[in-house]
Amino acid sequence: MWTLRGRIESIVANSTLDKVGSSTMLKPIVAAAILFICNVTAASDLNGFWQHPKDPVWLEVNEAMGSGIAVRNDDDPSSVGFAVLKEVVTGPKEQQWSGQVYVPQLGDYKRVIVTLPDATTLKMKVKIGFISRSVEWTKVASVPQP
Repeated sequence: MWTLRGRIESIVANSTLDKVGSSTMLKPIVAAAILFICNVTAASDLNGFWQHPKDPVWLEVNEAMGSGIAVRNDDDPSSVGFAVLKEVVTGPKEQQWSGQVYVPQLGDYKRVIVTLPDATTLKMKVKIGFISRSVEWTKVASVPQP
């Protein structure tokens, strides 16, 4: 994302805003607005590798495919390649998605609401009747080797 920021800053710096009367004040405001939009876009990125908070499990989430696949599970290596998340689509609110998540205790998929409270936290919330449970996964740059 930093290369996009650099390009935007370059465009703003070389723009015709310098020729406008009050461009000295306008130029930083335009640059700040563009960078803010870039940060919001980056923060909403569901794609990537996510690590379970307690268990040695890592998922690779692909928003375009609507899935989250187990790429490493030290407790159950046979689950690698299993779709933990499926049918993920954009939800009704900003920074919200819905789909199906596999709940091992029930042996079945259940409806899940996925949110990104911040750029490095993926929160999955499942409601079954009056009971709800949330798990917060942490974004990682890559999956460590076993």
